[in-house]
Amino acid sequence: MDKRRIAAELHNLFGDDLDSRLSAAKVANNLCARSPLVNRASATEAAFARMWDYEASGLVENCPGPRGGAGWKLTSKGTALLMTRASTPHAG
Repeated sequence: MDKRRIAAELHNLFGDDLDSRLSAAKVANNLCARSPLVNRASATEAAFARMWDYEASGLVENCPGPRGGAGWKLTSKGTALLMTRASTPHAG
């Protein structure tokens, strides 16, 4: 996946709040909402797989919730990628 697609997907997940924590449930809901063919169980598995890939790339870091639930937040590398995306004019 190229950097523009990764940045676009991270922006879809985190929005403009770059300091926010993203729960596994929110990632799964986002994936489920994009495709009527994805059920909740497969969306949850896909959410973990996708976020672990981003974690391995250094774009997000593990950030458990207050009750220990899975979650992630952007690293400085992930934030820089999104800020670069925001400052780059989009081809129309």
